[in-house]
Amino acid sequence: MTLMACSSDTEEVPEPEIENTAPEIPVLLNPEDELYCIDNDLEFSWSAATDPDNDNVFYTIEVSELSDFSNIYKRSEVSSPRFTIAVDKGKTYYWRVHSKDDKGNNSAYSQIRSFYTEDHETYNSLPSSPVLISPVENLVNAESVELSWSATDADGEALKFDLYFGVTEAPDLYRENLQDNYFEINNLEAGRIYYWKIIARDENGGSTIGQTWSFKTF
Repeated sequence: MTLMACSSDTEEVPEPEIENTAPEIPVLLNPEDELYCIDNDLEFSWSAATDPDNDNVFYTIEVSELSDFSNIYKRSEVSSPRFTIAVDKGKTYYWRVHSKDDKGNNSAYSQIRSFYTEDHETYNSLPSSPVLISPVENLVNAESVELSWSATDADGEALKFDLYFGVTEAPDLYRENLQDNYFEINNLEAGRIYYWKIIARDENGGSTIGQTWSFKTF
């Protein structure tokens, strides 16, 4: 006769623990790297980070006068990918951002960018911020679009322009040292959103970045 041990108890197998993942690393948008700035109050912006677990995402922005961030000038935790910070004149600053979810998981830091602030003693007036002229409509025919803008220089210096253009919120450099304040682009793809911005440069190396504009093609 074969004897068998019997038990009415069923052993419970614990469910595997699901690892919570950190949000993606933000991509810096503005100010541009190595930008010469004329304002004390600067608006910083970066791409909104997505979280694989759909957790709420927050950001930490750090600004330092040292590239290794061993001495932090300003650190702020914010819920929006946009923040304004007051900075001193005549300084070089470095900045970076990382994201964090509401479970406490941090992403790695973004790349580091630097910028310079105009000193009170400077005698070179920087160009005015570029102003949009066209296209003023949000919908644009994909066959052709003329981008145009205006900018002036208080010192009467001739200006040149760098055009950034593409399908991302941080468009790449498309043309540089343009002497005219307009540029025509042809054969765009229909049903796409295009982003563009202008950096105006004067003869003494001063530059001013315009805001990022966008339009959709049909």
